[in-house]
Amino acid sequence: MSDVRGVPATVTVVIPTRGRPRHVVSAVRSALDQTRPPHEVVVVVDGPDPSTEQALAGLDPRVVVVPLLSSGGAAAARNAGVARATGDLIAFLDDDDLWLPAKLQRQWAVLAAATDPWNTVVSTAAFWDTGDGATVWPTRSPRPGEPIAEYLFVRDHAGEGLLATPTILLPRTLAAAHPMDPTMRIHEDLDWFLRLEAAGASFVVLPQPLVRVDASSGRQSLSSQSTWSESLAWSVEHRARLGPRAFSGFVLTEAGRAAVRSDAPLGTRTAILRCAMGGRPRPRDVARYLALNAAPSRLRSWVHARRLGSTS
Repeated sequence: MSDVRGVPATVTVVIPTRGRPRHVVSAVRSALDQTRPPHEVVVVVDGPDPSTEQALAGLDPRVVVVPLLSSGGAAAARNAGVARATGDLIAFLDDDDLWLPAKLQRQWAVLAAATDPWNTVVSTAAFWDTGDGATVWPTRSPRPGEPIAEYLFVRDHAGEGLLATPTILLPRTLAAAHPMDPTMRIHEDLDWFLRLEAAGASFVVLPQPLVRVDASSGRQSLSSQSTWSESLAWSVEHRARLGPRAFSGFVLTEAGRAAVRSDAPLGTRTAILRCAMGGRPRPRDVARYLALNAAPSRLRSWVHARRLGSTS
């Protein structure tokens, strides 16, 4: 498939994986079965994993398996996939998630209509499946001129603003020029979005749910799972890039809620609130954080489960 009016056309799908041969085969098939088929699917095996390599062998001639000698994590695996890719565009997919058949076709149509397709990142909504139900997030697209950090963290309800890596499509030149930071243990995707925006990229989010994300509580991902302390440290380090409103929103929602769920001491939760007040918090975010801290632990657990498991 060649470029149309200078718009990048061929797609390389990049899937990092480790230790889940059955899941990754399903993910690969959902990528191959697109109404606008990809040029290739690059599966990066993050460390020695003979079972996964065997499961992928002979699956389809478009499947390229890149085995890494040692595990470097999700960011390093995705970077390796981008380095091996030959398509004009990169579409990321996780090994336990699935695409709906029209995902690439609809994203490419948006890219083709963009003013500057070579600096445009296209995402979509997704079904977040807990096993007990599915919620469609995000509930809106970025507003014109809205900084991406504020879209992600200055929100009125759960899932209002969201960029999930398995929904992302962007030009290979953009991904190669601005790779994910493989040294980061947490929030490497958020860091990447901020750097893409600083480099001049614009973000478009299709409201249609075109990806099914495994959000079950037992999910184990190549992306590191952060603790409240790590999230707080990350937000303080990147405070200037987040901006005062997004900084406070991140501290209260991401770090703060994680601290409450882990039953951190009251003094710690108070310190998190003080930290958030150093930015520009919205009164509603402060009120919600205080209410969350005042709620009994069983009620907090129930609310958290409802946030993830309510059916849209």
